[in-house]
Amino acid sequence: MMKSLTIVLFPLALITSWSSFANIDIEYQVTEVAGSNTNYGLSVIAPASDPEQLVPYWHRKAVKICGSKKYIASALIKKSTQCGDAIKVTSTGEKCEVIPASVFGTLSCNGI
Repeated sequence: MMKSLTIVLFPLALITSWSSFANIDIEYQVTEVAGSNTNYGLSVIAPASDPEQLVPYWHRKAVKICGSKKYIASALIKKSTQCGDAIKVTSTGEKCEVIPASVFGTLSCNGI
């Protein structure tokens, strides 16, 4: 009985955690390297608490950019959500501007 209950709860936990993350806004910034149509800079930015959550989105976007070509990625630079220099004054006091989490890396699209 306990084993079957675990099998049911595990997929439910995965669906719950995925659905809570699926509601955030994800921003992509793609920059083509000058003079090249196969090398790009790619940033994924979102208000996530851990940049590791954004890594799968980075790789999915890289696949879309390169299409049927295989891609080679640089080491990814991951930044957590940070407190910026700008200050917002609210009715409850001062709050810093929140800089969202991000993942950046370069990719090179190569033929198969």
